[in-house]
Amino acid sequence: MSTPAPTRLASGRHVAGLMTGTVKAVAFWAAIAIPLAYPALLYVGLDGTTGLLFVGLLVANVVALALGHDHKR
Repeated sequence: MSTPAPTRLASGRHVAGLMTGTVKAVAFWAAIAIPLAYPALLYVGLDGTTGLLFVGLLVANVVALALGHDHKR
């Protein structure tokens, strides 16, 4: 008996599962790393471009937390 060849749908689901796991892992670690920049930005001051960068990092941190919250090792 031979085993059936994988279909495109099955292999596509496998790739999607791998990508989902990778995205969750990257988002999890980004949510840990992004706050390391906050003290430096606060020390410099939040005027003009620095304030915009701080808000952008806050938004990126929230997105990373949402995407990576159920990452499992």
